[in-house]
Amino acid sequence: MAGIGVITNPHSRRNRRNPELARQLAYILGERGTLQMPRDLEALDEVARRFLEREVEVVAINGGDGTNHRVLSALLRVYGEQPLPIIAMLRGGTMNTAAHGLGIKGSPEALLGQLTSLYASGAPMPLTERNLVLVDDNAGFIFGNGLISRFLEAYYKGSEPSPAKAAWLLAKAIGSAVVQGPFIRELAAPIQAEVRLDGRLWPSLPWTTIGVSTVDDIGLGFRPFHQVLQHPGTLQAVGIGCTPMRFAKALPTIYRGQAVADPAVITGLGEELVISAEGPQSYMIDGDFHQGGQRIVVRLGPRVRLVTF
Repeated sequence: MAGIGVITNPHSRRNRRNPELARQLAYILGERGTLQMPRDLEALDEVARRFLEREVEVVAINGGDGTNHRVLSALLRVYGEQPLPIIAMLRGGTMNTAAHGLGIKGSPEALLGQLTSLYASGAPMPLTERNLVLVDDNAGFIFGNGLISRFLEAYYKGSEPSPAKAAWLLAKAIGSAVVQGPFIRELAAPIQAEVRLDGRLWPSLPWTTIGVSTVDDIGLGFRPFHQVLQHPGTLQAVGIGCTPMRFAKALPTIYRGQAVADPAVITGLGEELVISAEGPQSYMIDGDFHQGGQRIVVRLGPRVRLVTF
């Protein structure tokens, strides 16, 4: 049985605020597929198994970056070496960084409407491809520790996350860097770790953050991974080992998607980044937080086909 499989995250903030959305999406989908609302990760794996058995052609995800990450991880666990279905991101979350970077705009209802119309017509779908980033069995598009992870933790704390809140936090961080205040000291607490990209040892620096991505845009228009789209089949790793103030001065260059001329900003393309520290390491993948061991291996994952609407 072919068709569209929609996975909606009942726990996302936007879906909790609009409990009727799942019913609306099911109505739009009609007879062209099935809509599932898994309550936990075990149920999500079971949904992925049913999609594999039924040969679902397109999996549409109603959630944000974290939901995309969880669904992609479940699909990889279940599908193994078999090709993944086409993925459609419906922008149903608080953070929709990956979808935004692909130029996807609109509400979940409008996007699913476009998808079902395309599927029913038999017309070729507008697709692009990106590789996944893998840490153990966690899959996504953006990995980050240190400042990247801590900034997102601050973003999720307190008031409702929004683009305006993200911009305010960024301005607060820059202002704190200027005066070397407590907020930037907390965000940019250095990480002591040995870093190797494809076996090549990076300089020994007090890392403010280490990021890995297979997409160029990581939100608010910043494109630190500007090389990766010109080199498909690789991941781009960026390590920031300079002071917060020097990093703040580099932000306009990063925003323009240009290389930073600072010897403490290290970047490279490859297939595997290994971060070895003296103790456990926390990190995020697509806005979802994880706790790792002393050695974290970030690997290039398989390519996935993504609907660009």
